[in-house]
Amino acid sequence: MVETNEAHRLPSLVRVRVVPPSAAGWRDLERVSWLTPYEAETIGEDARRAGPGTRLEVTVPGPSSDATLAAVRSLFEWLGTKGIDVIVVRGVEEEP
Repeated sequence: MVETNEAHRLPSLVRVRVVPPSAAGWRDLERVSWLTPYEAETIGEDARRAGPGTRLEVTVPGPSSDATLAAVRSLFEWLGTKGIDVIVVRGVEEEP
């Protein structure tokens, strides 16, 4: 569950990619979505269903603070106990 002070640090939009292990026979799942608590739960369940050895990649649009990245990591840290690797990165800023 997200603490109140962390909720204020969450980005509004993220890009996620669920990469299941090759043995699973599943394709990667990619989406760009608003990061609401409900959507975070849905993303986490998608990764969990893919099983141990899955990688969840979350890209937070730049610029974003270290506190924002930490808040996003905390949303998905429970997946580590399920054998899922969670990677949260800062996206690069695009030139105007």
